[in-house]
Amino acid sequence: MNKSTLVAKATLHTFVKWSKWYTAMFIGIFLVIVVLLNHLSTYDWSLLQGYLQSTRIFFLILGLMSMRGFLEYFVSNGVTRKDYFKGLASASARLAIVMTIAGLIFYGLERLVYFVAGWEFSHAWPFMEQSLFIQTLAMLSTFFLFYLLGWFISAGYYKFNPYAGFGIVMLCVGVVIVHNRFWGLDVPDPVLIWSNGLSSSPFFSVLLSTAFIAGLLWLLRQMTKNMEITA
Repeated sequence: MNKSTLVAKATLHTFVKWSKWYTAMFIGIFLVIVVLLNHLSTYDWSLLQGYLQSTRIFFLILGLMSMRGFLEYFVSNGVTRKDYFKGLASASARLAIVMTIAGLIFYGLERLVYFVAGWEFSHAWPFMEQSLFIQTLAMLSTFFLFYLLGWFISAGYYKFNPYAGFGIVMLCVGVVIVHNRFWGLDVPDPVLIWSNGLSSSPFFSVLLSTAFIAGLLWLLRQMTKNMEITA
């Protein structure tokens, strides 16, 4: 087994442990919110929508944590920077697949509860109204993209200086706004007004997400190629 595969297995093992805690906390908090808002008769929030919003942040945080500690640990144990990059990219992609499957299971369970209880299920998919396949692609690419954005921000601060890091944060905000705009997610009102004439399609949105992910992977590889280990 090569070292990048070992890095991927070890990192995925750690990520999965954190994901179990995150998922348990999400379900607990969601149930509390449902009980409270139902009591106030104002509940209009689906499990999948809540899962998508919070899991994007979870992946962003995982990305932010993937630089200093992971790099220093693996390099100090004889792993090259190339294997570190390949291992973490592989582990995060696999975790995105697992968490996407979990999201689909939550959606199925929520619909089952509504069906058994005889309630009307009126919640739409969080992304643009399309097929299950498109929704799955959108959720998978969103989770992986947010991980890479977090990793990119962390790498920027680690390799350069706070000013460059701040610039990278602003660049990532722009990527998120464009991504959300073309996947039909919430964006600031001025963006909606300025881009009112633009229409999105599943093909273009998938192409855009693929381009963002490929670009970030290339940039991350270049930034981590000769990255120094700081004390």
